[in-house]
Amino acid sequence: MSETTEFPLPADVTPEERDTARREIGKYSTIRDDDARSIRFDGRQLGQTGPIWHFQYTRIFEVPKGFIVAAHDLREGIVVVHSERAEDLPEKFSESVVREFLEDELRFRGVVGNGHAAAEQPRA
Repeated sequence: MSETTEFPLPADVTPEERDTARREIGKYSTIRDDDARSIRFDGRQLGQTGPIWHFQYTRIFEVPKGFIVAAHDLREGIVVVHSERAEDLPEKFSESVVREFLEDELRFRGVVGNGHAAAEQPRA
């Protein structure tokens, strides 16, 4: 993968949160650089969501080893989840409203198809 993308870190990120983000993203991609406000790595950003539940923001990426969601959870810190398939990412979150927002973003960005489209097609 020749693209480089970045995950923004919150202004009040702790050293532990930065280390977590770097370590977890590094499991699935090559880290290229980091600074006080972001981590740059091999990948391509596919989408993002704003505040939902207790996540300040989420970012969805395609990386060399599949797909990840990297997020800033206001209670837990930086969270990174991985899946080999983009459509499986939402199920990695326990809160239904978070899953719904991620599913909607993946559909809106054209990363996954509309699950209802096949059911709506007339049969020949």
